[in-house]
Amino acid sequence: MAGKIRWGIVGTGRIAHLFAQGLGALKDAQIMAVSSRTKETAEKFAAEFGVPNRHIGAESLALDKDVDVVYIATPHPMHKDDTIKCLKGGKAVLCEKAFAMNVSEATQMIGAAKEKGLFLMEAMWMYFFPAMAEIRRFVAAGAIGEIRLVQANFCFRKEWQPQGAKLNPALGGGALLDVGVYNIALAQMIYGKEPVRISSMAHIGQTGVDEQSSMIFGYEGGAMAVLTCAVRTETPLEAAIYGTNGYIKIPHKFFQPDKIIVKAGQEREKEIKFERLGNGYNYEAAEVMQCLREGKMESLIMPLDTSMAIMRTMDSIRQQWNLVYPMEKN
Repeated sequence: MAGKIRWGIVGTGRIAHLFAQGLGALKDAQIMAVSSRTKETAEKFAAEFGVPNRHIGAESLALDKDVDVVYIATPHPMHKDDTIKCLKGGKAVLCEKAFAMNVSEATQMIGAAKEKGLFLMEAMWMYFFPAMAEIRRFVAAGAIGEIRLVQANFCFRKEWQPQGAKLNPALGGGALLDVGVYNIALAQMIYGKEPVRISSMAHIGQTGVDEQSSMIFGYEGGAMAVLTCAVRTETPLEAAIYGTNGYIKIPHKFFQPDKIIVKAGQEREKEIKFERLGNGYNYEAAEVMQCLREGKMESLIMPLDTSMAIMRTMDSIRQQWNLVYPMEKN
């Protein structure tokens, strides 16, 4: 893959548009195909981004010989089938978070990738921002000591649309899979392991999904994570990592950070700013393309084991809430 890496996009919603815009910041990326449920939406998306090949459904795009890698941007319940269809068609896959509905689906997706010997990664774009790379360096170097507490809030208020993706259980609605996954992913990144204890509480709204929840994770040695997420309650979108020798704060939109505040030891707080390239979605795409050029089957920054760890944690939380999605009842 010495030349441009050719992308296909499955889905034409808001996240697909943002990803396509992000690819525009990468000179070695080209969108060659898009698929949608209808011809009209595929044509409209293609016209907007200059995409030459248009398809109906993932299965058709998976057979497109002009595509090297596919970005899955469909609703959560479609991730498994769309990913497996593209893998069976011989395409590498970047699948939007949440990676799957549950551990069972994630296991099938990873199994298909390994069977085909193809690259697969969850699109946890947060992990690939320069600010997050800097946070990982600070933590790994012990700059703020032993980590004792991670806090993160991802809560916003969505208007009342019971059939929309945020509130409809048939679309995998609720806060946990949509935004709580970021909180959990941050804790997983910082601690590098799953919690040994989970205490959680959720408000299940009238549509049957989690409208807001709070979670406390316990780790060996007493470290903790305190996390909140919501789709009907708004809070500042902040996170913080506290160690025995200082702390790191992400004061605004921790899931797409351009600034962090660090206090290490006796030093004063210092603010570190990062200049964003593109809209940020290009960072995860660049990682995928680098992995493909190096012949890797998965990313070292967002390996499949991490996706499975996050998925296991979310399954455990939903078990505490007795929250089962309609497609899981069959």
